Amino acid sequence: MFIIDFDDTLFDTHALKAILNKKSPNELQKNELKELLFFDALSFLQYLKNVNQKLILLSFGEFSFQSKKISATGIAKFFDEIIITPDSKELALEKILKQFVDEKDVWFINDKIEETKKMLEHFPKLKPLLKKSPRFAHADYCSSQMPCFETLTQIQQYVEQQFK
Repeated sequence: MFIIDFDDTLFDTHALKAILNKKSPNELQKNELKELLFFDALSFLQYLKNVNQKLILLSFGEFSFQSKKISATGIAKFFDEIIITPDSKELALEKILKQFVDEKDVWFINDKIEETKKMLEHFPKLKPLLKKSPRFAHADYCSSQMPCFETLTQIQQYVEQQFK
């Protein structure tokens, strides 16, 4: 099972913030949002579906704006469940893990180092994978002692090796 963050993991939120400096969220067009999906996101999600992995999208934020971004990108079809929470991801993750208690491998893909460390403390069976974001220093990712990657393609290659 893969639990995947949305912002800065699948979607270039850094670039979105630059756009939002020029226009309001209500002015955003669907095609503008779709273009902010990372170049390898669709092929990565398709790979995970092809190897019969349960996929859960876990996103923190305001429901209607997160829904708008997710819908515009066209990725909803890849996920077995989409969870958008205004509360902590930790509470949502706890519910997910209770629901899927029999899952042997639970991978957690995120861009936030400290958030991921906290999740790992509370849920030690998680297998964390970090997707680097420009919001955090490269050195911070390196010192996290968690596997970290520049692209989703690199994460896919790592996962493929783990599945062998």
